[in-house]
Amino acid sequence: MSLWRTVKLARRLKDICLFLAAWFLLSDAIATVSGTAVLYAKTSLHMKPAALGLINVIATTAGVLGAFSWALISRFFDLRPHQTILACICIFEIIPLYGLLGYLQFVKDWGVVGLQQPWEMYPLGFVYGFVLGGLSSYCRSLFGELIPPGSEAAFYALYAITDKGSSVFGPAIVGLIVDRYNEIRPAFWFLAVLVGLPAPLIWFVNVERGKEEGVKLAEIIEGFKIRESTEASGAQSLREDQALLASEDEEGHEARTHQD
Repeated sequence: MSLWRTVKLARRLKDICLFLAAWFLLSDAIATVSGTAVLYAKTSLHMKPAALGLINVIATTAGVLGAFSWALISRFFDLRPHQTILACICIFEIIPLYGLLGYLQFVKDWGVVGLQQPWEMYPLGFVYGFVLGGLSSYCRSLFGELIPPGSEAAFYALYAITDKGSSVFGPAIVGLIVDRYNEIRPAFWFLAVLVGLPAPLIWFVNVERGKEEGVKLAEIIEGFKIRESTEASGAQSLREDQALLASEDEEGHEARTHQD
């Protein structure tokens, strides 16, 4: 019930809706790219488990580095949070586009580039981790600025559900593509579209407008809470008065009985 109330409140906030839609797509893209890359490395490039583990180590290390580096990059270029997120998305787009280079004949003739060699997965793993470090911190930070004051817990719960609830769609579509073409590389076309879809939504998020709408909604919520509290207090006072009157009537009745 609490979640449903939060959803109804979120519908009244344009920038919250834009951001959550973008985060839904972006979170799905992150999970899908990760799963597809591992599957491609294992089946098409025939990488061993130790090599796949090394990709994970590189991505994790790059994520820690990215979490600190993107703050410096944003300050150096004087980027706003949503602009930093857009920059991360643009770099993230490199991964599927790099995989699509393998369709070019002259690239095929090289025998390298376009994910034709196992070692190419390592720099892409670094790019993935570096971008993910920036997206994780700045998306949460941007969303926090849009939340109505006093409703942080409820809206961050909605944020988490949007994050985890989206991770099934992308992998399912990739599975259908692999079943249709019997290879993974065509799925990079879908990944390129999926990664780019959140960018226009993030672009239209207006933080200042979102803050103003959040403050107005917080005032409405606070007024509703005060009214509920006042009504509850009034009902409690009425019950106490009724109990007091009933007690006085009972005492009077006992006194009259005693006199008789």
